[in-house]
Amino acid sequence: MIAAFDELLGRQVSMRALALLRVLAGPIVLLHLRPFLADSLEGRTYGDAFHEQYADWYPELPEPVYIGLLWLAAIAAVAMTLGVFVRLATTTTFAIVTYNLFLSTTHFHNNRAYLVIVLGLLAAAPTDREQGPAWPLWLLRFEASAVYAASGLSKLVDPDWFGGTVTWQRVVRARDDLEAWPLPDWVVRVLTDRDFHTGAAKVIVLTELFIAAGLWLRPTRYLAVWVAVVFHVMIEVSASVQVFSFLAIAVLVVWAVPSTRDRVIRIDPQRRLGSVVRRLDWLARFRVEPSDAGRPAEVVDRDGTTLRGAPAVAFVFSRLPVTAWFTLPTLLLPSVRRARTR
Repeated sequence: MIAAFDELLGRQVSMRALALLRVLAGPIVLLHLRPFLADSLEGRTYGDAFHEQYADWYPELPEPVYIGLLWLAAIAAVAMTLGVFVRLATTTTFAIVTYNLFLSTTHFHNNRAYLVIVLGLLAAAPTDREQGPAWPLWLLRFEASAVYAASGLSKLVDPDWFGGTVTWQRVVRARDDLEAWPLPDWVVRVLTDRDFHTGAAKVIVLTELFIAAGLWLRPTRYLAVWVAVVFHVMIEVSASVQVFSFLAIAVLVVWAVPSTRDRVIRIDPQRRLGSVVRRLDWLARFRVEPSDAGRPAEVVDRDGTTLRGAPAVAFVFSRLPVTAWFTLPTLLLPSVRRARTR
């Protein structure tokens, strides 16, 4: 068992998913730093307001140096996304964001701690190479699922949360903001109804627990990813969670199988589909080959299953990061399912 576990963590896998996450993490870091940078432009820092150190020995830099570090982190985040001096840029971003987090207890939020964890794993992983050891990928998968599991379980055992009291009180307190939205009156009445939240809270908890477990199982993984995106969009619309929703959606890319070019798509060279697939296949999931002129698109999956025509196109777009969420539901269409089982 130890040998198998060691092989699982140490075997060489594609780093494309982690590299894509690194690219997406740069703008998320900028969004995280925005309030700190905005304050710095007006000469304000954490030291000008109430703050509490985690430890007396933790170093506090002179204000100009601290502000300079914040802007250096922003520059490093841009370089991290652009792929310039990748290891240096990623490590610098991680170090400064982490330093800033632990300067004061008032800086701490769960989403910021999650950002530090993700940046730390990206700094440790060789995302500037085609392949690397699998352990950062597995560790990040574990961390991602643990976030949903911990949140869901804590709400499950909390009677106020599971019973709907927490969500109902939040909506009631924000009723003025809710009524300012262009929503029909009946929608406002439903959202502020206590009985509605009795059921809605249970849906939220079970959704988080489903995502936590479903991501690990191949038959439910794509559904869990689709549900997770919907879940985070709803969170972003209904609550202020800083960068959490953006980060959680970005981290979903690590659940892609870490192998490359193990599917084949054959396309008429005259069709634009081939160039679209090449441009959007950021994880290198397909090997594009030419087919005879006039023939419909054909996909050979990694298990040997062959799809042709519209079902093949739907399958391809369901495996590309930027189009997957929109296309995954089409795989449930009867015509696509029949084509898949032939």
